[in-house]
Amino acid sequence: MEGDFTLMDQPSPPSQGDCYPDPVNLPKARVGASTNDQRFLLVFILGTYFGPDLREEIPRKSALQRVCMGLPPYSADELGGSVFKLSEIESIYYFVLRNSHPSARVKLQSLYKFLQGHLAPPVKENLEDVRQFTAFFPPHLHRQSRYKGTYKVIESMVFIDDPDVAYMKEDDIERFKRLSGLPDLALDREEARNYSHGQRNDRDDERQARFQAMAVAQGHLQDTGARAHPLVVMDASVDKRKRRKRDSQLDVLSLPSPLPGTQKEEKAEWTSSGKVGPALLLLPSLPSLDQWNTVINATKPVITFTGTAAARNAGPLIGLVDIGISEDAYLFRTALPGVRKEEGEFKCEVECDGKVMIKGTTTTGETRVVRNNAVFLMQTQYLCPPGPFTVSFSLPGPVEPNQFTGTFGSDGILEGIVMKQRHRSGAAALIFEP
Repeated sequence: MEGDFTLMDQPSPPSQGDCYPDPVNLPKARVGASTNDQRFLLVFILGTYFGPDLREEIPRKSALQRVCMGLPPYSADELGGSVFKLSEIESIYYFVLRNSHPSARVKLQSLYKFLQGHLAPPVKENLEDVRQFTAFFPPHLHRQSRYKGTYKVIESMVFIDDPDVAYMKEDDIERFKRLSGLPDLALDREEARNYSHGQRNDRDDERQARFQAMAVAQGHLQDTGARAHPLVVMDASVDKRKRRKRDSQLDVLSLPSPLPGTQKEEKAEWTSSGKVGPALLLLPSLPSLDQWNTVINATKPVITFTGTAAARNAGPLIGLVDIGISEDAYLFRTALPGVRKEEGEFKCEVECDGKVMIKGTTTTGETRVVRNNAVFLMQTQYLCPPGPFTVSFSLPGPVEPNQFTGTFGSDGILEGIVMKQRHRSGAAALIFEP
């Protein structure tokens, strides 16, 4: 060993009655592992600590135990309805190998491929055991999916924290202990399932999936299957250099539809300079709700609801509008189910700039309905509640309000035709045709 040393007096032999201190039990040196050792550990851990969830099987038997005992295959009818989180399988695998040499543990992506049965064999080494996870847990019986759209799971599988070793070969047990550094096969159940191995794992996807499900449930996002605003999760094991590299990468953001509410716009003051040379490029922040609504509203017609029309729930909607264009006129059709047609209670106005304003009163949505001397208590109320409302929208261009005709049919559809503008006019009210 290199370094400077100071000579010291040799200690005298212990006298009678003296004794040496008790020897210290140092941990065994970790053993490096080959590719065959890695595959052995994958098969041993996932085949020994996991088994099928058979309703009639007590005690539970692991997948390797069933193979060694030559038990008959089971069917889907014999399996229970349990699910096991993929993130907990990761935790158990890395918990078992927490004391092993780093070369004995496969990376997380390799573990995923092994679970799916797609882990490629090594190029320069022949495998002693080519079996993968799907050989013990067939995909048609143990599906790998997302549980109710949240975290990834494997169906009908159980965790065996204290497996039976009577069927195992002694050489396999000793090889496992030598590679893993564990004195025995028994595990602490809760500690193994909640072990944090410091790698980015399915727990991050769980958070993203929960965020997506919550956003869809609250109506903030459309459930299109695409990932919404990306979550950036930092791992403690990633050094600062890798963090800066990952932070500098830009991800594509799927912007949602216009959202209700207000948010202060972020304003940036820009100054120009006549100097040419190195400059600092400031990337703009994400658009606010008002900014994004402005972009959306500029690309499609805007329809505004007030009163009872704005309080509608899912069901046949009031105020749905179709707009048509010809060479010299515009046509619009508006759905107005349950709207009174009596004069004085319904009105449709068209202004010269193409704005259409419809005012009326709805008769639907009551909590109690009386028909033929019978009183009905409404169990569902999807139509608009009774009361006044307005629906306003804009036609594609200016119009001649005085040249406006419309019909309000018994089907609840208001249809109007108005000529395009030739000279400026005021406003016109709806004229019913016979």
